Amino acid sequence: MTIALHGNLRDFGMGEVFQLIGQQRKTGVLEVRGQKGEVTLCFDAGCVVSAAPVGAGSDAALSDMIARCGFVPRDRLAELGRDPAVPIGHRLVDGGLLSVESLREVEDLLTRETIFELLRWTEGSFRFVAQSISHDRPAESLLGAEQVLMDGLRMVDEWHAFASELPAETAVYRRRGSIEEYRHSAAGRAAPSPVESERVFLLVDGRATVRRVIDLSRLGSFGAMRMLVQLVRAGWIEPVRARSGAEARSAMPDPRLPLRRRIALVAPFVLLACVAALGFVRGPAERDDFAVAGDALASARARFAATRTRALLLAHRVAEGRWPAGLAALAEWTRDEAVALTPGERDAYYVGARVEGPVVLAPDPADLRER
Repeated sequence: MTIALHGNLRDFGMGEVFQLIGQQRKTGVLEVRGQKGEVTLCFDAGCVVSAAPVGAGSDAALSDMIARCGFVPRDRLAELGRDPAVPIGHRLVDGGLLSVESLREVEDLLTRETIFELLRWTEGSFRFVAQSISHDRPAESLLGAEQVLMDGLRMVDEWHAFASELPAETAVYRRRGSIEEYRHSAAGRAAPSPVESERVFLLVDGRATVRRVIDLSRLGSFGAMRMLVQLVRAGWIEPVRARSGAEARSAMPDPRLPLRRRIALVAPFVLLACVAALGFVRGPAERDDFAVAGDALASARARFAATRTRALLLAHRVAEGRWPAGLAALAEWTRDEAVALTPGERDAYYVGARVEGPVVLAPDPADLRER
């Protein structure tokens, strides 16, 4: 006989539901519905197996988390399609696109994120149905419902403590020093988890949004947000003005235009960078008392190299239908001495692998100062 437990979150909170399932070592499925959507949690003998929001399909939430964390690009996930008979995780592992360890990491992150969000719900209804649960997780790797509840409530309490300092997920921050400077600073040494703190610090690059930093850190909203707040408090990161969607779109050439037309749109910006660089070069010859320091000249040249390289990356994407594998491949593709990358530029800038494709990443500010 199937046993069902149902109620309202106003009368019977999530904490009490978790305690009941854990104390009685229940096995089954808990469904929770509220204004923010629907969530499903699976329990085995009072331990949490998985938790995920209910989306367009059984694999929707996991696929989204895999893409957001940067494990597999969305276009590759779309190519796999949907197969209710075989979970997306198994297909990715069998296809060599994801390791078993990485899949487990994403599944655990999705479970933690779902429970952390669920514990902040104050309205909604729940229904628990006792039934068998099929999974391949070792029993010793599962956490009891009561332990998950205690950890979750602790995070919710800490979240409320710094809620007024939380940055918007669309905000963009930049670093105010190198990783070595941060590592040897008082804030870096006092970080409760130095490895995770440095990971978040390095992801703050002046381009990625807060949401993007959270996803790529793979620490969850609570862990990454707490570290971002600490970095802001210590003065190691600061916000930059984020362009609106309309500004960002207007700055990019229309992909429907011919290739030569798009390169022509980018050329004025490259020319301006050239003029700026020449201005720095001529300054010292005209007036010694206004001589430009070597690091300023190196920075100007680096900015010009970055502008030109980004234009070439875009041109390659439009012409070939894909991003180049790296800067060396891009230089080979141009076959033009006037635009080919020099060895110095390849040393200073590098291509970073992102979900949306390769992007040119600037060197650490400390490296520029040494040049």
